[in-house]
Amino acid sequence: MKENNITSLDLFRGIAGYGVAICHFYYYLLNINDFQFYSFFFVEFFFILSGFVLYPQLLKVYKDTRNTKIFYLRRLFRTIPPYLLALILYSILFSKFDKDTLKYLFFIQNISENFINFDYFYVAWSLSIEEFFYFLFPVFLVVFNKKKFVHIIFFFISIIYCIKIIYLIQDFDSEFYRVGTFLRLDSIAFGILTRIYYKKIKNNFINIISLLFTALLIFLFAQDEKNLSSIELFLFILGIQFFSINAILLFINLDRFLSHKLLKSFFSLLSKQTYSVYLFHFIILYLISLNEKLLSTNFTIYIYLTTLFLFSSLFYYAFEKNIIKNRPNYKYATDE
Repeated sequence: MKENNITSLDLFRGIAGYGVAICHFYYYLLNINDFQFYSFFFVEFFFILSGFVLYPQLLKVYKDTRNTKIFYLRRLFRTIPPYLLALILYSILFSKFDKDTLKYLFFIQNISENFINFDYFYVAWSLSIEEFFYFLFPVFLVVFNKKKFVHIIFFFISIIYCIKIIYLIQDFDSEFYRVGTFLRLDSIAFGILTRIYYKKIKNNFINIISLLFTALLIFLFAQDEKNLSSIELFLFILGIQFFSINAILLFINLDRFLSHKLLKSFFSLLSKQTYSVYLFHFIILYLISLNEKLLSTNFTIYIYLTTLFLFSSLFYYAFEKNIIKNRPNYKYATDE
């Protein structure tokens, strides 16, 4: 399966990106608390999808460890330049150039509780998880290269779960359990497992039943999410992960209905936008919040989404695309 040819995955990525942006609009501007909870799902979609689409590149690292450097460089060129620009803009906006800025720069702001004084670049928590996974998992592939790939993944997940258990048996913060960098690396690993076992676990009926069951489990726990016991919190996050796995499996089946050229082009554009949508939507939200007249209209959400769409499209074609296009043409050692 070549994920780049699956239009439904482009749509899935677009829904994840704009889903987070819409949830934050209703939560931060209109103070509707439920939307903060809904945003958890869309971020989790990103994690599962990241592992799902990264599998072929990681497999090349596993087959020939000389490809490790290439993997790192490709990730660096793809993710770091937009992130640095976003960090600079947020730092200017909040007049913050201090130790917290350095922690964001090295993606370490969520390695422990209360590690930063003021979380002014909030969305960076999930990006830190992504970046640490990009760095750490290839190390496992190199060190344990003689083991089977899937065994390395399970070993990696086991270590993360040991960290989770150690954290949960202490006095824990439920919010940090959800955003702590080393506590959430398993989500991306689950995405890789989903890709490996895709054909075996892809069953529409079972996926729908699993989706409904995990949704019920999640919403039962979500009634009092801030006061969950350690076991309940563990199951709550696990439920969101499995909900996301089943969601991506069901979405792939939509591909047969998305064959029209215009749909493919539009969903491809949505997919390309998602990184900038995620990085910069808080800046647009902040600017909207400064205009009371704009906030009082019924069209604010449409103005917000239109602005976000136009900005993200421009940012991709003017900035991201040029970086991707001009990055060195790395050739994997296993390429023919």
